[in-house]
Amino acid sequence: MAVAFFASFGTLASVLGYRTAGGASGTIGFLPFLSVALVSPNWAACVVVLFSALTAELLAKRARIKAVFNVAQHVLAEAMAVGTYVLLGGRSMLDGDAALGAFIAMVAVFFAINRLAVSTVVGVSTGTSTSRQWWQSMRESTTYDLFASPLIYVYAKSYALLGIEWSAVLALPFLGLRQLYKQSYALQKINEELLQLMVATVEAQDPYTSGHSQRVSRYAKLIAKFAGVNSRQSSRIATAALLHDVGKIYEEFFPILRKPGRLTDAEFEVMKSHSAKGAALIAKVSHFEDLVPLILHHHEAWDGTGYPMQIRGEALPLGARIIALADTIDAMSTSRPYRAALSAATVRAELMSESGRQFDPSLCDAVLAPGNWSLLIEEMENAKIQYPVVHRPTPVNSRLEALLIPPKVGGG
Repeated sequence: MAVAFFASFGTLASVLGYRTAGGASGTIGFLPFLSVALVSPNWAACVVVLFSALTAELLAKRARIKAVFNVAQHVLAEAMAVGTYVLLGGRSMLDGDAALGAFIAMVAVFFAINRLAVSTVVGVSTGTSTSRQWWQSMRESTTYDLFASPLIYVYAKSYALLGIEWSAVLALPFLGLRQLYKQSYALQKINEELLQLMVATVEAQDPYTSGHSQRVSRYAKLIAKFAGVNSRQSSRIATAALLHDVGKIYEEFFPILRKPGRLTDAEFEVMKSHSAKGAALIAKVSHFEDLVPLILHHHEAWDGTGYPMQIRGEALPLGARIIALADTIDAMSTSRPYRAALSAATVRAELMSESGRQFDPSLCDAVLAPGNWSLLIEEMENAKIQYPVVHRPTPVNSRLEALLIPPKVGGG
């Protein structure tokens, strides 16, 4: 009876699941899968997972190789979790309470194996480090896993005490909550895609390179982490970095960006207004209200020589300081029509030179710390694979470059 009930619950949970951007599964399948492991810690639990996952894949009509991988991933994680539970002295909750240590180990193994499988595929397909993908996935999901673990125990205990009927009733709120999360994720995905569309529109008019804003966003998020910024704020800074050049979307910038000859002083002033215009545009979206100062001041300098307001030092928003640094790193580390990309050693030397002048010295110290610098170099390599540099055919105006990238260093 337990096998049939949890197989039905597991199938429904798997069918109602969805795939997130990182390749992870948005599903509550873990609840029936690990609950049945507590109720029947043997081969029967693996049969439940096999049946549920296979049925979900067949109904979704996924490609055979993907279906096989998804089913194998879940069955392997379940088998390893059950084996760990039994080896540590765990027993069926039909016979009494589960050993706490064995239960914790079982849950940890299940999530770790699942995420390792996904991270391996993502790493191979993108050319990135599997271990780094896995560690990042585990770190980001810690809070969720800690919240989910007691639910598994409680649900298995409820089944042992109340039976199938009440357990089926208790499953309904979980399924409803998952659907609510699914809709929320869909809306979030649409918003992200609209942002990417806006950025792509801007870059279609910019004669420098493609992928610049996406790369700057990734670097800014990592630099924020180096600076000790929390995860939520780091994500907001990354969003601001993605939109930092959105002011160039206005038609008045198009002929200047494409102009091969020398710019007039008036044209220079027009170009310098792109950060203020971008901030004004972003201010129209209430959800982005906190990003406005970051976009407005991303061309300010630590010593007050930047624009548009010549703000200096700690008066500059931290996010703007981070974006300015990330923007410059991408400008120096990518090839331009008139020069090759600067080497990592040269980029490092330039950052050291401009520390305390163009850039926040504490941020430079954090970025240039040996361990952090290695991580940033790896991130730069990965970002260039995902967002390769594609030069535009339009000649670049060297004086315009001098405005957006100061004589030694700077950002676009």
